[in-house]
Amino acid sequence: MCQITIGSKKLRWMRKLVERQYRVHLTLDSLPVLMRSKELNYAVRGFPVGFTAPPHYTGLKEDEYYLYNHLRFTITYREQADEFEGVR
Repeated sequence: MCQITIGSKKLRWMRKLVERQYRVHLTLDSLPVLMRSKELNYAVRGFPVGFTAPPHYTGLKEDEYYLYNHLRFTITYREQADEFEGVR
């Protein structure tokens, strides 16, 4: 597991990003990267910076903040060029 030390000023800034539900937007081949759920039938652009775990989940007195620091990509494409309409 990766571990780094973050100063108090940057830590407060990262907590604000998580609390305000900031998202990281990525592009791949000039297209937006989406976070998709087949089960819930939705897709949203980018991914959240992190999340908070409530005290009843962690057993602590206060919310615990977590950052997403590893990503896994699934890249899909069409193999039949004749089925594609548009510019490549």
